[in-house]
Amino acid sequence: MKASYLSWACLFMITTTGASCSRDSMPTMEDQLVGRWEWVQSANPAGIGPSTPATTGHTVVVEFDRRGRARFYQDGAMIGAAKFRLKAVSNGWRKSKNLIIYRGYKSQQFYSVSGNKLILQDTENGKGGNVYYKGKHSAQYTNFVGKQ
Repeated sequence: MKASYLSWACLFMITTTGASCSRDSMPTMEDQLVGRWEWVQSANPAGIGPSTPATTGHTVVVEFDRRGRARFYQDGAMIGAAKFRLKAVSNGWRKSKNLIIYRGYKSQQFYSVSGNKLILQDTENGKGGNVYYKGKHSAQYTNFVGKQ
């Protein structure tokens, strides 16, 4: 009798432990995007070479918060702000892409987050993209930007 209860107790523990590791623990699209992102490189569609803070002489930071607001900074000064919403778009046969839609602007951007790396790409321009890293020491990642 004790063995029967013990086996049921073990089975219950295993199933509840497995359920706690479900997709609920995966970060949402918004969770991945929220934070302060520092620009490290922009690909030039003309093929001339990438733009970086070193080549332009400017720093750029984008902050996304949980309330759906984006703030844009250049050289430490805020140059713009907008409300945004996120949307996953699919053309039916390909994997969906994540889209940021800014309210009050005509701009929309595709984005992808991988760890501390954010890539933003304007929807009108199919080539190029802007690479950002999360954290204050993003300059150390500049050498790794080309390895997408």
